[in-house]
Amino acid sequence: MATPPRRLFVDQFFVGWVYGPWVVASLLVILALRLLMEEDFALRSNAWGLCGNAAICFSIGCVCKLSWAMARVNAVRQLEQQLRRELGLR
Repeated sequence: MATPPRRLFVDQFFVGWVYGPWVVASLLVILALRLLMEEDFALRSNAWGLCGNAAICFSIGCVCKLSWAMARVNAVRQLEQQLRRELGLR
């Protein structure tokens, strides 16, 4: 069975906010790697700082994705309960 296509908006909610922190984390890692490859050792501390920021953004992205998934499961559960009430089922 084919999976449905992903949409950018779900019930007027921009889903890009869910995946945005992961995009930022990947860009920060790329920038940090670029700074680590430089011969100027003064930039290395900045690169390690960017790695820490990337880790924070990645964890924020995980929280966003988990919250989004839990909200969707809760919405489906509420819809199911409403339909059961309307149909007179348990």
